[in-house]
Amino acid sequence: MLYFAYGSNMPRAMIERRVGPCERVGVAYIDGYALRFHKKSVIDYSGKCDAYRTDDPNDRVWGAIYRLTEDQIVRMDALEGPGYRRAAVRTMLGGQVVEADLYLAEPEYVKPDLPPFDSYKACVLDGARELGLPEDYVDAIEAVQSMPDPDQGD
Repeated sequence: MLYFAYGSNMPRAMIERRVGPCERVGVAYIDGYALRFHKKSVIDYSGKCDAYRTDDPNDRVWGAIYRLTEDQIVRMDALEGPGYRRAAVRTMLGGQVVEADLYLAEPEYVKPDLPPFDSYKACVLDGARELGLPEDYVDAIEAVQSMPDPDQGD
């Protein structure tokens, strides 16, 4: 199964930490969607990524296409957990339309103006840079307001 990773699962190290070794098929995008950090985390009060459908042809979300086994997608379903639903989307990969699954925020989990933690935003940026995404797209991610991670030491 093909999976379109557009958030913290873009970096190969992150997705492989979560589901094991998998093939990165390539870099792709979807039009009519905008990257938002407005999905409320179920673990803490922070924003997570969502490919928010706008139907505006000028909006585009970039990401990586990974080939996952059925066992890996079942693990991914469990890891994404409440708040996201898996859906099929048509991506553009190397000039061809390719259908893949992605995770979209459920409307009841959307909380505008909910910033991500610095480490989460950094992970998304690492993935965008690893994939060589367009500079203006990376700049837009960098411009997202984030908040310090909760104190882990005390």
